[in-house]
Amino acid sequence: MLTAGCSLIKRSKELGKGIAIVIPARLASERLPNKILLDFAGLPMIEHVRRRGMMNQHSVPVFVASGDPEILEIVETFGGRTLRTYKDHTDGLSRVNEAVANLSFEHYIILQGDEILAVPSEIDRVIEEISNSPDVEVWNQITSLSNPDELANVSIAKCVTDTSNNIFSIFRKSPLTSSIEKQMSLVSKICGIFAVSKSAMNEICHNENSPLQIAESIEQLKFIEYGFLIKSISTDFNFPSINLLEDVEKVKEAFRTSPQQSRILHEIFSIAT
Repeated sequence: MLTAGCSLIKRSKELGKGIAIVIPARLASERLPNKILLDFAGLPMIEHVRRRGMMNQHSVPVFVASGDPEILEIVETFGGRTLRTYKDHTDGLSRVNEAVANLSFEHYIILQGDEILAVPSEIDRVIEEISNSPDVEVWNQITSLSNPDELANVSIAKCVTDTSNNIFSIFRKSPLTSSIEKQMSLVSKICGIFAVSKSAMNEICHNENSPLQIAESIEQLKFIEYGFLIKSISTDFNFPSINLLEDVEKVKEAFRTSPQQSRILHEIFSIAT
């Protein structure tokens, strides 16, 4: 049994080889300034997200990238690893690209700092997808919409996929004219977990920001506009991220009502930082 256990641990580490998780973070969020430091159960949001990243089963390291000294100091106080960047960036991808310039990982999972309800097992799935298909250059986790109101909610980035499960269109309001029922079956929510090879990230960040990316303020659109394929990774979990003040109570409700989220919250306070 000991040998089998050691083999599983070795296999798990092999799956995560060459991969790192980076959380881009800034104080100057347009819709909810300083949201990254909002307190939940005694911890700032950025620390909740970082610890969820650390709960991956493949020993993939987690870094917080920021140009705000306050964020870096808080993360370091909790024992986290940080990457200092310039303060101003047009998006999280650009910040990550600067942050990892001197790191040697081949692929980076970008975990958005407002994904306070990210499920660690779903982060593991992204790691496994990268390990099993290393030639894919861009991945993004997607999930089903939870109610029809989300079709018109501009705070939620949405997409449709082709027959090969590649994301070929991303938008904030549904452009479809079919029935609401049909749209609910076709349109998916873009989750705040995506991944990119270092070479693709470096290439895309050296290109000018693209028209749709700028117009819709969705960084993944830049990949599509420059001809990259984005492979989708479906998840059954559709928990809210924090974009607006009203989302704070939704997150607290998830902590109270979701057995899964309650368990993860408990584990967050027990893991080594």
